[in-house]
Amino acid sequence: MSSVDIQLHAALARAVAGVPHHELRGRVAALSHRYRAEQVADTAPGIRDALDALAYAVVRMPATFRALQTALSTVEHEPSTHVDLGGGTGAAAWAAAALWPSVTTEIVERQPAAIRLGRQLAAGNFSPDWRWTTADLRDWTSPTTVDLVTIGYVLNELTDETRRDVIRAAAQSAKTIVVVEPGTPSAHRRTLAARDLLIEQGFTITAPCPHQGPCPVDWCHFAARLPRTELHRLLKDGTRNYEDEKFTYVVATRLPTHPKPARVIARPGRAKNRVVLELCTSTGTAQQVVVPKSSEAYRAARRTSWGDAWPPGS
Repeated sequence: MSSVDIQLHAALARAVAGVPHHELRGRVAALSHRYRAEQVADTAPGIRDALDALAYAVVRMPATFRALQTALSTVEHEPSTHVDLGGGTGAAAWAAAALWPSVTTEIVERQPAAIRLGRQLAAGNFSPDWRWTTADLRDWTSPTTVDLVTIGYVLNELTDETRRDVIRAAAQSAKTIVVVEPGTPSAHRRTLAARDLLIEQGFTITAPCPHQGPCPVDWCHFAARLPRTELHRLLKDGTRNYEDEKFTYVVATRLPTHPKPARVIARPGRAKNRVVLELCTSTGTAQQVVVPKSSEAYRAARRTSWGDAWPPGS
């Protein structure tokens, strides 16, 4: 568990102290249903009050933080300024600060309960210079250009028209945009639509795709492993002390970039004396590569994980 994981879990434990678990469980069940059903929240917000915000933060914020941190780690240029659209309780801000401690962040969120809890969780952990803006994404514009805009687990809650409007507004304001969505086939399709729109707006795709062409697979997603606390297991009826958060994402930029030859798009197969890698390549095709133990690349392949660029260091 990283130091930031420890900080986040400690902040959540302080926030939940004294709240009856049975009340949280009821809200967790409703929010989990909404999340799995991918209900549009344009008119019916998912977080209505303080208890909703707390339930969301306890069961979803650690996973959202880890997925966003994994996606942000592929950004090639360190940002100085960051805007997070639909930031909820601040998971993307935590992820950005964990990677770039000096980044200046603005979190745009329309639900006051989420903002209040986000401020509480961040207090004493990260810069007090974080700016929280109460605004509906449908009305959001930025008066200045920012280095990085994140849109994490937001598009699944919007209508098609609003998604396009949000992506276009972000494209007018950002040098680099990172979109992260749940790791479902439908979320992959939404992410591809955002990818296409960003290319139309003049952006270059830098991750996970090593090319600018159509996606060669039906469903591209990744996984980030995170620790579970005892409370997390209790509220989610889980037994393992970890979970794998599956997500899909795209990183697009207007800045100079260094294209990757390929990226690993599935968990590597590690059979005896060989490693099997499923790759998305710079030619726009999917390819399976078998690295035998006799190969000079075998040791590197053994250390390669799902989502890594291939070959390592490229």
